[in-house]
Amino acid sequence: MSSSSPLLPEGGGAEPTTKDQLKKGLRVCLLYLGTVFLVVFILAWCIQVFMYWVATNASGCSASALEGYDYPGGGVSEAGGASFNILPGISLLAEREPMWYGAAFDVIPSNEASTVAAAPAGTWWRTWGPIFATYTYEDVANSRTTVYMRRNLLRMGSSHTIARCDGQGPKVTFTEGSNFLANRVRKVMGMNQGMTFKIFMDDKLVAVAEETSHGFESLTFREEDSGRSESSSVLKERHFHGLYDLWLVKNDEKSILPNYVASATTLLLAFHTINHDATSKGAASNESPNFLEKPPPTLAAGQVLDEQQESSSSVTGQATAVAQAAEQAFASVAQKAADGASAEIREELPDRRQQPEEKKADQEVGAVVTEQAVDVAP
Repeated sequence: MSSSSPLLPEGGGAEPTTKDQLKKGLRVCLLYLGTVFLVVFILAWCIQVFMYWVATNASGCSASALEGYDYPGGGVSEAGGASFNILPGISLLAEREPMWYGAAFDVIPSNEASTVAAAPAGTWWRTWGPIFATYTYEDVANSRTTVYMRRNLLRMGSSHTIARCDGQGPKVTFTEGSNFLANRVRKVMGMNQGMTFKIFMDDKLVAVAEETSHGFESLTFREEDSGRSESSSVLKERHFHGLYDLWLVKNDEKSILPNYVASATTLLLAFHTINHDATSKGAASNESPNFLEKPPPTLAAGQVLDEQQESSSSVTGQATAVAQAAEQAFASVAQKAADGASAEIREELPDRRQQPEEKKADQEVGAVVTEQAVDVAP
């Protein structure tokens, strides 16, 4: 008795279509990409945590390491003494040559004349990280790390936290906040007053910082309530020791902000300026050359003098050669003229020698004629 049921289950022998194969391949690719992204993400955070630990805890940035520390090198203001300000009231931020383990700026005490007043009081270090960089201040007196600064994640625009390593004092936040959109508009429009930042001390807005992006790059710190200028910093020199940047940071004695706040925020602007210069130089080097208009070569002063001397020597030599040629030509013409005159004289000399003989003959003929005339006369 024959069965009417199919020999193979329904759909069991159907071959996968191209669309099904593409879907399967896409799922496999997404799975691999997701796995790679997860591994890279975890690895990046592991490296970031390690680098942050090296920059802070491993360098002595902790409350236990700074217990009872008197913070030498700190300035004095109405808000507090050296232990409150940590850094000098007026200082110079001098760029250092970058090293393999990080870049740095020296903090040099200055004065009202904006000159070097003493040996460096400390150094700001920037430690690399795959997600964010960590900035730390180390004094020179005892090589103690006393202040750190790091970026705040998941914030709109630039945002950093500045804090003391001993856990004392206020925690300062330097952020764009609600100024993010206005800052971008001013940047696009090329306005003189570029970025505006807000400064919070323990979540309280106490001051604003205004950046000048054209002309002399600078930061001006103003108190939020009164609008009074509290601190300022300016790019003083671009060729310190030949090729490094030098910033002047000045804090008012009546400022409510610790001195290290102005120095730390100026450090961010200093590194931003360096990175911007590197990007601009890279873009300029990638521009296509203009073969139709070749710029004249740049010569050193010595080369210019040598070329001028060579040119004057060449002109003098040419003039001498022309004078010699003219003298030779004149001598040749004079010689030819003299030779011609001599020849004419030599040709005339025989004629002049014959003149006496002809005169004598004429005299003899005259005498004969005279005698004949006498004879004929009666």
